[in-house]
Amino acid sequence: MQEKILFRCDAGSIKEVGTGHLIRSISVADQLVRSKIIKKENISFLIKSKNKFLIAKKILKKEKFRFKTLNNSIKDYSKEELNEILKNTFKIIIFDRLGKISSNFINKLKLNKKKIVCFDDSSKNRFKCDLSFNPLVFKTGYKKKNHFGGHLYNILPSQTLSLQKRKIKEIKKILLSFGGFDNKNLIKIFKNIPSLSKKYKFMLYNKTTKVNYMNRLEFYKTMNKCDLVFCAGGLTMFDAINLNKLVISIDQYSHQKNNIDKLKKKGVVEYFDIKKRKNIISLINSLNLKSKINYKMKKIMIYNKSQKFKTVINKIKNLYEYPKSK
Repeated sequence: MQEKILFRCDAGSIKEVGTGHLIRSISVADQLVRSKIIKKENISFLIKSKNKFLIAKKILKKEKFRFKTLNNSIKDYSKEELNEILKNTFKIIIFDRLGKISSNFINKLKLNKKKIVCFDDSSKNRFKCDLSFNPLVFKTGYKKKNHFGGHLYNILPSQTLSLQKRKIKEIKKILLSFGGFDNKNLIKIFKNIPSLSKKYKFMLYNKTTKVNYMNRLEFYKTMNKCDLVFCAGGLTMFDAINLNKLVISIDQYSHQKNNIDKLKKKGVVEYFDIKKRKNIISLINSLNLKSKINYKMKKIMIYNKSQKFKTVINKIKNLYEYPKSK
């Protein structure tokens, strides 16, 4: 069976990998299938799947996407990776990972008449790709012919699910979730939060809870029942905003801090300094005021109306339907 779109991404218990890139790629694939742009059987993933990367295999099996594996030792954008990629039959390859694609890597793919899409690549070479989107890694927003930077171009798992959004009136239920790989072990640091206040019902999300990243629908249903989400600055933060939740974020990495700062300026999230963790209940209480909640809800509604995830899907659609090489 011919694969017309190949995704190259990973998920694992590894710093700056986690599960976000794979989950976002699945979300892109879901949108392409739901929009009847491509059939699910014509999408495939190329992943690392052993040891710390095992979760990628489990997630894709759960989501019923086809996948092939490559050796864990193969480095990103290496000659070995290129050889493994070219063993597959496809028109478009979509890379979703932090890193810097090389000009040589792009040229080799184009010599083989492949179209290239990159998500959150930090190299200037990304502008040599057919499409690039930087919703999480960017200094200032930009929009060029086929290259886009800014939070507007985020593709989120919650966008593909039929969940009824609601307006928050009071904080009662709070979800704690710190990413597929909790780099700073935040869930352990904040595990005693429920004992600090009986006013709120806390729901802690980690690897030992029944809800997990291999069951996205249950995770987002749980999130949707909450009023406030206390999370890291990755995709979960953006999903929470998309579902009209009040959000307190804490950074696991420097690029997350940059995104939290940008969103704080827009009035849609609050930043929590880990050095002041004893004051977390005070911060929650300060948000649990009618005037503050109304202000936040207004800002969140404005932010959500500005999102352009359909632009991302339409651009990929155009590339898929008109795959003529430059």
